[in-house]
Amino acid sequence: MHYYGMTFRPPYEANSVLLQVTVGCSHNSCRFCTMYRDVPFELAPKNEILGDIIEASRRWPYARRVFLLNGDAFVLSADKLIAIAEEIHKHLPLVTTITGYCTIMAIANKTDEELVQLAQLGFGELNIGIESGLDDVIQYMNKGFTLDEARKQLLRLKAAGITFSLNIINAAAGPHRIHEAAVANAKICNEVQPYLIFNSPLHVDEGAELERDVEDGAFEECTVGQYIDEEIEFVDQLDQENCIFFGLHVANPIPVQGLLPRDKSKVVQALREGKKRFPENVLNSHPHKGFEGRLYL
Repeated sequence: MHYYGMTFRPPYEANSVLLQVTVGCSHNSCRFCTMYRDVPFELAPKNEILGDIIEASRRWPYARRVFLLNGDAFVLSADKLIAIAEEIHKHLPLVTTITGYCTIMAIANKTDEELVQLAQLGFGELNIGIESGLDDVIQYMNKGFTLDEARKQLLRLKAAGITFSLNIINAAAGPHRIHEAAVANAKICNEVQPYLIFNSPLHVDEGAELERDVEDGAFEECTVGQYIDEEIEFVDQLDQENCIFFGLHVANPIPVQGLLPRDKSKVVQALREGKKRFPENVLNSHPHKGFEGRLYL
């Protein structure tokens, strides 16, 4: 299998076949992220993609799920994605889901008819980082789209029959807008009804623009306690028909998950009870990134 640079995937894709079809990220400008900062964006060679699919068929002949790498594989043209999907189904006939990271811009560059065709080929459960339901926060984080654009494209995706998860970042609006952010984040989730909500605290990568903003005092980070308060209110505002709530990233102060709406009260209660287990000095701290939860529980 060919992999270029650092490879990233959501935690719940641990058992998926990882197939590299793009290198890096076509946007690569989010203010908080450095995942692909030093990796020039390019398409993986067609012959390598086909070779990897054939190799995957030997290694994992019973695979049912393929995750396309890297940062936003769905940015490929519909024709290229269709050709890749056809090869996957030819060599891995048990695969039912083809997924990967996806940007709002990648949805916008496809017609409604193309999205329907991709849905029919098994594309679904795409991982989309909208991050916030506040338009000014989306702009500040340099996501490359507006809230209205995100809503429009997500509803197009849903109408085509392609399911998706939404990444929501707690504390992306800072400590003085916790209530506002929680309500806005829940509102966009309620409007588009994702199959999964991936919720985690703001993670400021070392070397990111946002790290400099924090150091310069231009952006104020939330404390651990404020992370938890915003997450509690966010979950409390959610009105989901059938959605997995995933709060199990290593950065989450209190690991929680559940099926909404069934487990909504249980998730809220777990967050409230979990907060009580933290000493005040931890709740008021700004911990090293990546260790917000596991260091203290």
